[in-house]
This record gives sequence, structure tokens and C-alpha cells, in this order.
Amino acid sequence: MVRPTSSRVGARDFTVTGDGLPLAGNIVWTELASPRVLRATQIRPSVSLSHQTVQLSRLGSAAVWKTDELHILWPASTGTNSLVTDMRSGASEFNAIVLPLDAAFETRLDAARRFWRALNGRPPGPVYGVLPQQTKTRHTLNLRAHDARRAGATYREIAEVLLSRESIAPRDWRDHHLRHKVRAILRRADRLVAGGYRDLLFYPHSRSRKSDR
Repeated sequence: MVRPTSSRVGARDFTVTGDGLPLAGNIVWTELASPRVLRATQIRPSVSLSHQTVQLSRLGSAAVWKTDELHILWPASTGTNSLVTDMRSGASEFNAIVLPLDAAFETRLDAARRFWRALNGRPPGPVYGVLPQQTKTRHTLNLRAHDARRAGATYREIAEVLLSRESIAPRDWRDHHLRHKVRAILRRADRLVAGGYRDLLFYPHSRSRKSDR
């Protein structure tokens, strides 16, 4: 992700929370971080009569950050469509979206489809690659356990609150079946917090070159 600079135009403030972290709505993801960031460019006019050229002024409700490139969130209120474009040529328009033929092609294609539909005033439709509810629940459990451990809770207390409907006596904890489950949950949580969360941006694809992300 990138931090907006003082040269941004019409951008929201990059406000941070009390923990010094950016608000989710103000995070601008790069192409390497998320396959849903679309690269806008210009190509020679197509023979198709329906080929559109998009003026930046047409995206009137967009938030725009200018660094070495132009990062666009449109509409600004939700950041539903995220684009990046090389504006060194001084151009203020684009007429094509680049879709690399990589493992995340289907996700990029879905992001381009949703942008195209929004551009033409149509509802976005269903999102490709949405996390299953079971997966969301599992990740939520992992992070709750991680937060509990950081707050000083013991493994037995974590098991009692998150996994059991009743208290667990100290004498029973040594051989309790939830003891190993809590350890497994915390191992998954550690991987998630240590950078595994970025895999969620590529779901349902895997990041084959994680060191580059």
C-alpha cells in the first residue's frame, strides 16, 4: 500500500487510529498487494464503436493520490474500484485496462468487470472469490485467540471463552482435548498476523512468490 503525499488532489485525509494504524477506508493498495488494483492505460483507438475513453473528470467522486503514479479510488466513499495509472505523459484519460495472464487473472477480470459496470451505471453484481463464511469464522476465531493471548489470557481461559460452554477445572486442563486445539489455533493466528493475512487479498488464488508481495 502507499501513503498519500501532499500533492494529492481531492483525496481524503490519511487519518490514523489511536494505535497509529491507517483507517481501512483510507488504505491505498498497490498492484503487488492486491490483484483487484487495476492498471489503466492508453492504447490505439479500437475499431469497435463502443470503445470508451475515460476522462478522469468523469470519475468526479474519486479520491486521487499522486506519487510516481496516479492512484485512484472510485467512488471515494467506498473505494470500490481501485486503479493506478502512469501519468508522467501528462495525459488525463485512459481507454484500456491491463489484465496480466497470471494466477490471479480471474480476480483481475472480475475487478475490471465491476469497474466497467459501475462506469456504465449498472449494478456491480456478485463478487468473484468471496471468502466462504466458514473461512471467515475460522479467521475471526484465530484473531480473537491472538488478541486474548496478547491481553494476558492463559490457554485455558482462551479455551473456556472461545471454545467451551463451561469452565474447565485446572486439574482437567493438562489432558483436556481443547488444549491442543488452542495451540493449533494460536499457531494459525501467528501465521496470519505475520503476513498470512495478505493471502486473503489473493483468495481464491495463492501467492506463488510471497517474497515479492
